[in-house]
Amino acid sequence: MFGFFHRLTGREKMTVLLGGTFVLSLLLYGLVLAPALEKRDRWVSMAKRKKQELSRFEDLTARYRNLEWTIASMEKELGSRKKGFSLLAQLEAGARRLGLQENIASMKPLRNQLDSGIEESSVEIRLEKVDLGGLVRFLQEVEGEESLVRTRRLRIKSRFDDPQLLDVTLLVSTLEAN
Repeated sequence: MFGFFHRLTGREKMTVLLGGTFVLSLLLYGLVLAPALEKRDRWVSMAKRKKQELSRFEDLTARYRNLEWTIASMEKELGSRKKGFSLLAQLEAGARRLGLQENIASMKPLRNQLDSGIEESSVEIRLEKVDLGGLVRFLQEVEGEESLVRTRRLRIKSRFDDPQLLDVTLLVSTLEAN
């Protein structure tokens, strides 16, 4: 084969060498370089995905710790509540303090057993002929700053006989330890 190469002219040798170099470089690229670059791109994209997953995991961890802290503080507050706490009685007392006891049309207590020995106590209360200021004061009284009482549903309708007055139905809930 080298004898064949020696019989070629200088120009032909240069053409064969350039052609061989081109074919060798194509083989090198196709068999070595392209797969290596493809593998590197896969690793880079996998690293990006893992960074995103790590970021989501860190966010979830922070949310979980925050929820744990919230649960612990709620359990502490539930434990510090007086024995015999009654949401119904608290709502009545709040309405009495604000002078709204005559506006109470009905109060319907509800109970729901939750996991881990905690019970949800709810009261559906209907107020009639109450003005907006009185409703706001009642909601502030019920949901106080340190209270675990929350208004879960609120339905307000204005009255036909006096549009300044409202008929209100609200569902108020709290948690109680068994």
